[in-house]
Amino acid sequence: MKNRVWGAFAALLLLCAGSVCQAAEPRRLHVVILPTENTTGLQVWESKYYPYNILERKMTDYLEVLFKRSPLIDVQVLDEPGMNRWFAAEHRPGDMALQMELFDAVFEERNVLGKLEKGRVSLRIRILDTVRARQFAMRIAEGADRRFTFDGEKLYWLDAALVSLPVPFKDGLDLLGLTGAKDRGQRMSHPTWEQFRTSSQWQALKRGIEDAQAQAMGQVSNAIRRNDPRAGAEGRDRFSPAITTVGRIISPTAGSRRRRREFIISIGRQDALRVGDVLDVVRGDTYVTVDPENPVVVLQNTIGKVKVVSVQERNAVVRVVKDNRKDPIQLKDTVIKVTGPRS
Repeated sequence: MKNRVWGAFAALLLLCAGSVCQAAEPRRLHVVILPTENTTGLQVWESKYYPYNILERKMTDYLEVLFKRSPLIDVQVLDEPGMNRWFAAEHRPGDMALQMELFDAVFEERNVLGKLEKGRVSLRIRILDTVRARQFAMRIAEGADRRFTFDGEKLYWLDAALVSLPVPFKDGLDLLGLTGAKDRGQRMSHPTWEQFRTSSQWQALKRGIEDAQAQAMGQVSNAIRRNDPRAGAEGRDRFSPAITTVGRIISPTAGSRRRRREFIISIGRQDALRVGDVLDVVRGDTYVTVDPENPVVVLQNTIGKVKVVSVQERNAVVRVVKDNRKDPIQLKDTVIKVTGPRS
């Protein structure tokens, strides 16, 4: 009887200890990944036997893998029907949803003693509040890749040309491959996944997705800190409820002058931008840390301010109202609009 009492007492202690430990742990953040949008027209087929586009699905899958690297994040990927059901359901405060959009993709290929590939992509990643199901932040990400694949057959062809004259010269001499390489496979209207996954284009896309995920993790880290019971009221108050819209300076305007500098930026009317808005211009570095509770640190410096003078659906024109002559505003700088209190 005595042993049974002590056994029950020990079990109760273990149960209480487990409950205390569980209460002390931060709540895992639930992140929903919505279907990726693609407005570039770029398509990748699953195979030549299944000619349907799978590029957006592959991009979403890679974003899911990146988020699953954090032990404090639960990830859920939704398809179109699931997204519609999700918007109609209720959600707990603090969780968030993400959606990527591929809006610019430039790929080039040249054959010079091999294949030279270049790729550049631009992505938007929208962050939505799960309670009100509305966007409260947006980030712009970019990725690029460049590679050269040497073709040793061209040197073999040159050696054969020196031995067996004049047959190799009957179609002309093209040692640098300037007229294009011969097609060694079946050409299709769109690349298959097997062809695309080893290309410079996919590498550029992966880097763009990594940049988008790293920027989104800044907002995710704030939410994790807010949900951490060990942080106390002071730590949780560091979460900013401000609505943040982020874009980049992508080009000077045709009418830009030295004393009246104007630029085109990558956000517009669809991002709630209005004529007269004053935006901060910042430069910063993103650091991926080993701390699961604060996986990304972004150090930003405000270098100037710009004012919106005209707005289109996806872009806007801004005029510089303040910057540093020694470190002036330039292309690829980040512009930020913050609505509401700042942290």
